[in-house]
Amino acid sequence: MRFFKFIAITLVSLFIIFAVIVVGIYNARISIINSVAQNQFSLTPVKVTCFDLGLTSDLSIAVDNLCLQSPKADINIVDTVIQWHFSPKFNITNIDVNLVEINAEEHFFSNINQTSLNDKESTTGKSVSDLLSAALKSYVDQLDQFQLPLNMNVDQISYVPFTVQGKTTTANNITSEQEQSLYIAQLSNLDNTLSFSLGNENNKAFLTLELTQELSGFSITFSSELEPLKTFVSEHRLPISTRLQHDLNAHEVTGNISSLIKYQADKLSMENHMTGFVLNSAIGIGDSGAFKLSGELNFNNQFDLDSNEVNSKNNEVLTLQFIDQNELLLEYQHVSQLALLERIEVSPIIMSVMKDNPISQLALKLQGDAVVNFNTSELELSYLEMNARNGEVTHQIVLNNSAVALANTEILNAFTVDDFVIDSEINLISVPGIAKLTTTPINIHLVGSLQSLNNQARLNLAENSVIELNNIKIAGSSEQGSQTLFSVKALSTALKGNVALLENNKLNMNISVLNKAKQMNVPKAIQVSSFELFSEVKGSLDDINIKTSTNADGVELGNVFITGSVQSPAIEVIGTGLPLTDLLSLNIKLPISVELIEGTLNYNVSGQLPDLNHITQTHFDASVGIKSLSGEVDGIWIQDLNWQQQFTIESGNITTNANDKENITIALIESFTPISNLSVNTRWSFSDNNFKLAVNNLKADAFSGSIFVPDMHWPFVQGHSANVQLDSIDLAQVLALDKKQGIVVTGNISGNVPVMFDGDKLTIEAGELYNVTNGLIQVINNPAVAELKANNSQLQLAFDALQNLHYHQLSSKVSMLDDGYMQLDTIIKGRNPDIDNDVNLNLNLTYDLLGLLESLSITQRFEDIIIKGLQKNKE
Repeated sequence: MRFFKFIAITLVSLFIIFAVIVVGIYNARISIINSVAQNQFSLTPVKVTCFDLGLTSDLSIAVDNLCLQSPKADINIVDTVIQWHFSPKFNITNIDVNLVEINAEEHFFSNINQTSLNDKESTTGKSVSDLLSAALKSYVDQLDQFQLPLNMNVDQISYVPFTVQGKTTTANNITSEQEQSLYIAQLSNLDNTLSFSLGNENNKAFLTLELTQELSGFSITFSSELEPLKTFVSEHRLPISTRLQHDLNAHEVTGNISSLIKYQADKLSMENHMTGFVLNSAIGIGDSGAFKLSGELNFNNQFDLDSNEVNSKNNEVLTLQFIDQNELLLEYQHVSQLALLERIEVSPIIMSVMKDNPISQLALKLQGDAVVNFNTSELELSYLEMNARNGEVTHQIVLNNSAVALANTEILNAFTVDDFVIDSEINLISVPGIAKLTTTPINIHLVGSLQSLNNQARLNLAENSVIELNNIKIAGSSEQGSQTLFSVKALSTALKGNVALLENNKLNMNISVLNKAKQMNVPKAIQVSSFELFSEVKGSLDDINIKTSTNADGVELGNVFITGSVQSPAIEVIGTGLPLTDLLSLNIKLPISVELIEGTLNYNVSGQLPDLNHITQTHFDASVGIKSLSGEVDGIWIQDLNWQQQFTIESGNITTNANDKENITIALIESFTPISNLSVNTRWSFSDNNFKLAVNNLKADAFSGSIFVPDMHWPFVQGHSANVQLDSIDLAQVLALDKKQGIVVTGNISGNVPVMFDGDKLTIEAGELYNVTNGLIQVINNPAVAELKANNSQLQLAFDALQNLHYHQLSSKVSMLDDGYMQLDTIIKGRNPDIDNDVNLNLNLTYDLLGLLESLSITQRFEDIIIKGLQKNKE
């Protein structure tokens, strides 16, 4: 009995105490709520317009309705249950809210005053890393100290952003009612984990946030879909410029972002992911034109927030570690790009290159680490790959371990790359001069490194750097139209070395260049399968030094030396001791067949180039030398030919220099008769496709005597005489050229034969021959003589005397008509021992010189020049 009485007294006492508490709380509810509102919403005044409070059966506090009103928003909290306990003190254990309705009445951010890290009082003497660390530390401390009731859950938050009600007019002058958006959110705090989600009116969550408080820090996970998040942000007037707000509203954004943030022991680490990202702009940003940016970004980073001196130095560096896929693709209109470049007045050459190579896509790919050094204001990237695309054509740049100074706008003080690779296929058909050579793209593959510091830069190119060009042609014009003068099927240039730009803007080079040409062809002259040109380039643009060696199909061709200023360099081309047999092994198209067994070639060409654009008008001095040439030339054996010639080249014209002595010597020519010890002094010129030759002091041994021509010119000019002087010519050897049956002549003759040219034909006038030794004439059993003797008794005695005539005088006046027949008015004096009579004969002989020359098969060039000139008159 006493037990039940104790229970009853206890229950009544508790009820009375609770009633007093509830009544006190209810009476003070307005002042309590207003006090809380004033502390939590100090930026704007808040007042309570309704508050319905009661008790549930388990003595929990039930707030049926709580209404808060402010200039920014009207808030209605519906069906709230607060669970509590009173021992050992009053403590709330759970808060469950069924619904929170928020109707914005004004833009939330319109009156917020922005502060800047650049404020003088707060930033003076502080580094960027210190400022960033302080800012992060402030936010982290707030999150770390952030406390909510132990257990809290809001089933639904209904939020309607502020919009100007009424009619709006679009760009197309269409008037419509502006609809209000509705967002649904959820909020809970259970087991030290704060969870928040935000969705649209269909209650589909597009943003989730979770904050978990731990013993020595916290962690945050955040994820969102960008398209509805962008819409959500756009519906709020942010403290940004009107133009930026307009651009934000005009762009379409899709994709997903997520982050994991952890804070432990003053270390803040983040793992960030952006997938399926697409930013589509129909109007562009500024003057960029329409574009589309898409891709993925995934990276981790860590920041030390400890303020001690050691960690402060660590905070000078922020490292982003890229994981998974990290690639951004920018798609834009090439026309807009060109217009932008023209507005900023880019050079005409760059504009030509951009027009020839339209780019519609630019892809960026990141790997490894990105390091921001706040102390030096540098950004370092482990790996950056850039791909500029247009259809199937891709221009690629890969940078390994690159660094750029973020605060420096001068590239020579801002950029270094330990290792780069450039692959590109560039059209240059609009660049002046290039289209005349080829219409095919230039293939570029460059590998190397780049360093820049204090207005100096150094470019290093690795061994496998190559530039390739195909289908090169140089054309010229003629009466028949355009003709190819030179062509190369493929040309590759391998580069290795370095180029340095010094502080005084001088360029210093040390590069080796290997040019390889395939199928090089000069029509009607030469065609080689491979041609190599190796160059070493040293010095500066003001004092260049280039040494080049060349070979074709493995045959050395000589060396090229270029020195001096690149604007007006001196050039010298030298070939020394080049075997002619090797040179002739090349596919050289000569007008006649040449088969040599020995001989060497020396040549030298030198000059000063005043203007590279007018190289054909440059004055060159040249020399050519052939030594000990032996072999067959057009079927004629030539032995030990030596030739030295000096000449000048200017504007396509070639003129030889005067020689003090003979410049051509030949030991032996095996032709219709052996010719030995030939020597001659030659001068010639080539201008406007006209060839002129001057021959002086032509000497040769032939027919056991010698031949001498003091002066001769080609082409012949009217009135010209080439006086052929003969000395002790063996008549037996001369007659052997045209063997006649039963005729023998011996003895040696001398004389001269002047060859005249009247502007149309060749003739011989006032020539004379005379014997220098006694000789023998025998005419026996000659059919023509026998016929003459039978038909003319007067000639019988004369021919009888010629059957065995030992002459002591033989002289002749020589002339030749334009029909090619040579006239010989001959006087012969001697004695015939068979008839024991002195003989004195005057003979008028006619000889077919043209026929003789044709029968001897004189060289084709000799026939073309002389015989055909005579033949037209003979016909």
